[in-house]
Amino acid sequence: MRAISIADEDDDVPPPKPRRKASGRAKGRRSKRSRSDDSATARWAGSLKHSARRSVRWVAVISAIFAIVIVAGLFSGGHVSAMWNDIGDGFDGLMADAGLTVQSVSLEGRSETARTDIIRMLGIKRGTLMIDVDVDEARARLEALPWVKSAEVRRVWPDRIYVHVVERQPVAIWQNEGELAVIDRDGHAIAGEDVTRFTNLPLVVGKGAETAAAGLLDLLGHQPQLRNRVKAAVRVGERRWNLRLDNGVEVRLPEEGAEAALAELVRLAREQDILGRDIKAIDLRFPDRLIVKLPQASPLTPPAAKPAGGRDT
Repeated sequence: MRAISIADEDDDVPPPKPRRKASGRAKGRRSKRSRSDDSATARWAGSLKHSARRSVRWVAVISAIFAIVIVAGLFSGGHVSAMWNDIGDGFDGLMADAGLTVQSVSLEGRSETARTDIIRMLGIKRGTLMIDVDVDEARARLEALPWVKSAEVRRVWPDRIYVHVVERQPVAIWQNEGELAVIDRDGHAIAGEDVTRFTNLPLVVGKGAETAAAGLLDLLGHQPQLRNRVKAAVRVGERRWNLRLDNGVEVRLPEEGAEAALAELVRLAREQDILGRDIKAIDLRFPDRLIVKLPQASPLTPPAAKPAGGRDT
């Protein structure tokens, strides 16, 4: 028998394989250390970002306070105001150099209003910067003039102001409580005007006559042959009119249906010459009849009844 040595046996046997359990524990230790390092890095980065944000906030707050202090100092010292004044003066100088100043005023629509009054109320001087002209204020001042009903004021670049006025049209002379005034269609009294210049206008008398005059004149406009004979119109109770003609006859119009009553009067005048007769008044207030009032001296007027005792009263 051949003896087998231990050495030979060891050479023939392969070395043992490494154990898996020992390898797993090593990897676990390495993984834990990696996660710990990542966590520390994240905490450091977060702390750095937080510190940066706090620093930015403080810098913004300090900058705002510093800016407020600087602005307040500029305003309190008048530097800002002076700066804006300098800018404004420079701008005005540029406009003046460019010729954008008032050199002329063109005016249209004026008849009764004096040109000097319009220029005075405009308040615009030659050489004034065009942009400095307040056209709305100028228009309001013009419309305060007695004859001016409305006005238009506008800039015509580069150097002209255009003015157009619409004047009031006188239609009648209004007598109220002994005072006379020239009025327009709106019943507006034209202040300070001499009524003797307008004796050709009809006279309207009484409270409310000034605002109702335009309506009456429109009615008479449909009867031109009668309108020319009306010298005065008296407003009665602010409801109706009594007309006084050039021959002294009084025509009493109704509150309603005045247009039809005037048409009937014109027909009677044309067909029966009623206005040429010796009468004092014609009452047209009743639609179903006409009442004629005769003068006291007329032979057609019946004598007044005498009271008992034979005495006149």
